[in-house]
Amino acid sequence: MQPVDLAPHNPYGLSLRTPVMTAAGCLGFGVEYERMAPIERLGAIVTGSVSLRGRRALPLLRLIETPAGLLSVGAWRDSGVDRVLREYVPIWAAWKTPVILSVAADHRDVATALEGVEGIAGMELIFDDEWSSAARVVAAVRAVTLLPLLVKLPLHERLIATARAVIDAGADAVTIAAPPTGCAPDPHTGALLHGRLSGPAIRPLVLEAVTRVCAMLPAPVVACGGIATAADAHSFLRAGATAVQVGSALLADPWAAVRIGEALENIP
Repeated sequence: MQPVDLAPHNPYGLSLRTPVMTAAGCLGFGVEYERMAPIERLGAIVTGSVSLRGRRALPLLRLIETPAGLLSVGAWRDSGVDRVLREYVPIWAAWKTPVILSVAADHRDVATALEGVEGIAGMELIFDDEWSSAARVVAAVRAVTLLPLLVKLPLHERLIATARAVIDAGADAVTIAAPPTGCAPDPHTGALLHGRLSGPAIRPLVLEAVTRVCAMLPAPVVACGGIATAADAHSFLRAGATAVQVGSALLADPWAAVRIGEALENIP
């Protein structure tokens, strides 16, 4: 397949050799993945999410299997931007595969710390329940950095309007969707656990949302939600997505994103 650009109007640009990326957090900061599969055959890596100073995950993250899905209970560990700059950026600077830093909080402060740093190709700003403030935050981030900005939005009733607003505020692309909330019983105690649902269970919801947004938004859209096969990825690309992210499938098969990218090359 032809390379794609997620930031065609940005002075830096964000060119991917393949439209298949990894989703935020599923492969840590990519350094771990390098030992398991060839990162140079990916379009891009989206890292684990960080804030300015970092936060310990309390309670510790639990992954609960659900029918056709995975419930993440708790929070992923956040090491903070200083550790990213100290330990990971020197490694990323030598890679040909673009690395996009996922940012979950302190968006403007993190962007300020990253401006001009070699090894970071862009940022993905994640908004879950705080989607109503997304455009304001994006404008503040754009004021301090030229880095390509992806904005990951949840499924909600004003998704198209929110996507337009963040693009108008300076984002280069939108990612759809941040995992929705879900609930499942603890397999050991039966107590109800609340978290974020990912996996094939949400794919039809995300595909419908991507189709609607792509029809209305004059900017790149990255699809994320339950993509586990080349056929899944192809359905999103046909719906208008510029690229796709593979997430929970990587927890079972670290080569999943590479295999999907290669298989797409054989789909007419």
